[in-house]
Amino acid sequence: MPGTALRVIRPLVRIGSLIAPHTAGRAAFKLFCTPPRPPGPQSRTGKAIIAARGRLAPAIRQAVSYPCGTVSTYLFEPEPRLQDGDGPAPTVILLHGWNSEAAFMTAFVQPLLAQGFRVVAFDMPAHGTSTGAELNIPLGVGALAAVARVFAPVHAIVAHSFGGAIALAGLARSVPGQPRVKSNRLALVAAPSSVTTITRNFGATIGLGRRGQAALERRIHSVAGNPVEAFEGCGQLEAIGLPTLVIHDRQDRELDFHHAQALAAAGPFVTLQETSGLGHRRILQARQVVESVTRFVVG
Repeated sequence: MPGTALRVIRPLVRIGSLIAPHTAGRAAFKLFCTPPRPPGPQSRTGKAIIAARGRLAPAIRQAVSYPCGTVSTYLFEPEPRLQDGDGPAPTVILLHGWNSEAAFMTAFVQPLLAQGFRVVAFDMPAHGTSTGAELNIPLGVGALAAVARVFAPVHAIVAHSFGGAIALAGLARSVPGQPRVKSNRLALVAAPSSVTTITRNFGATIGLGRRGQAALERRIHSVAGNPVEAFEGCGQLEAIGLPTLVIHDRQDRELDFHHAQALAAAGPFVTLQETSGLGHRRILQARQVVESVTRFVVG
């Protein structure tokens, strides 16, 4: 959120937390779940996004329904294509982060195709060309479960940033009532370890007081069916027990390196790889990261 907007909103949120914490908490939850979505898919015109979207051109596009709308999927089939009657190749799902889109995950496509995998990227709810105005963990898990069902069998999930929190929640079945997402392997790139920390940092940033923060977390519990503490990454990884690769940059300014260290503490089935100088987003385009993820997915 821009500094000017914060200077305006913080005093209002602080007052609201004192006199109407329930209302302030619900409003904060809506703000927390609403990405700064551009007015149209062509509104980003930078060279990086144009190049990334160009890599989506060969994909087979399909809208996949989930309980709250549809998400746009992009399917890449390995060559030679399987003949009719054969089972599909194992799928790798690419899951982008907050305020991003499928196009930014495309650096992984060709190396994974070359290894014989079917690759599916998709725009999460309220991102890219998918429907919706909000994204939270239950919405993300519902969308991921629908995509995993349509493109089964899923061999691996490669997730960036907030996409990692969604992947963990789906695999650990942390959202009651959602179908469990199944995968053999998980790669987390610049992913958070603690949704609790993110939530409380958000509350502090917008000026949410103690009572308002408590109301926000009650709202999360109500929507997600579990308290925010249930979405701690280390505990979820311990429950899942899948071979997991965690890649994180030492200079990540959006999510500190301690997130990666906390995830790696889940057990010996987690491999931690650190990078330096790639930050939170450029890490997705780095050759060494793409090569490491591909080797890990192959196993």
